[in-house]
Amino acid sequence: MSRRKVEDSLANLGKAIGRLREAFEVPRTNPLAVEGTIQRFEFVIEIFWKALKRALEYEGIVVKTPRESLKQAFAAGWLHDETAWLDMLETRNTTSHLYLHEDLVGDAYDDITKNFPELERTYQFLVARYS
Repeated sequence: MSRRKVEDSLANLGKAIGRLREAFEVPRTNPLAVEGTIQRFEFVIEIFWKALKRALEYEGIVVKTPRESLKQAFAAGWLHDETAWLDMLETRNTTSHLYLHEDLVGDAYDDITKNFPELERTYQFLVARYS
């Protein structure tokens, strides 16, 4: 894995995080805003684990799954709260099926809002590490 690919992954991740941040600016009373925020969160988590995978591979650590990427990134000291990250992965997996459970949409939105600072903190750490 080249450093350039890691940097490209982080650039894409930065754009996705920025889009998620923008989604929080739309009033929560708008159902499309909530659904859009959840969709953007799904994109962020997907891009995040792949960026972690590339960074870990650059460091010589081979991982294959999202969960394995998070666990190895935590072991490397890149993630502050392993439980929060595993919960975010679970939220992402659950939100893929939220159209079946409308009562869970609000809870998912709350979880995303609560965990957004951890997403930003980890992103900033990775940017500083690989820039």
